[in-house]
Amino acid sequence: MIIVETPRLVLRELTPNDVGALAEILGDPVVMEFSTNGPCTEDDTRKFIDWCLESYREHGFGQWGIADSSSGAIIGFCGLSQVDLNGVQEVEVAYRLARAAWNQGLASEAAAAALAYGFSQCHFDSVIAIIANRHIVSARVAEKVGMKIDTYTKYRDWDVGIYRKHLEVDLRIS
Repeated sequence: MIIVETPRLVLRELTPNDVGALAEILGDPVVMEFSTNGPCTEDDTRKFIDWCLESYREHGFGQWGIADSSSGAIIGFCGLSQVDLNGVQEVEVAYRLARAAWNQGLASEAAAAALAYGFSQCHFDSVIAIIANRHIVSARVAEKVGMKIDTYTKYRDWDVGIYRKHLEVDLRIS
């Protein structure tokens, strides 16, 4: 199921058929350098997709596959997930792209689309991004889509910044 389309991307629900393509991306140690789980095996990727499918059923959102709109090829994932952050339930936007898709603004394009969906369709008040303090590129993506640093904390034994974006409400009176 297609969730949202952007000029260059399609965010869609992942399926078991995506295991091979996504495992190639998530198995790359460079792509996964800042993942608290590290590089994934094909079995890890299958479990990740199963977790995504459960999230779609349970919550109506999850991490979605990012497909190149012209070729249809999976180039990563981006979406929204529930996360427990220091005992508080939050909604997180996350993104991972194949190295071949880096430095083209695609992570920002996908994250902006996921955030827009979260605010308009899921009616979230705010969404966070959990970003390793050393991951400057990911922090730039978060800032580019309007997220601001909220706090610094530990997450899974990593030093991280918590970026947050609030629902923007237009208070102008017409």
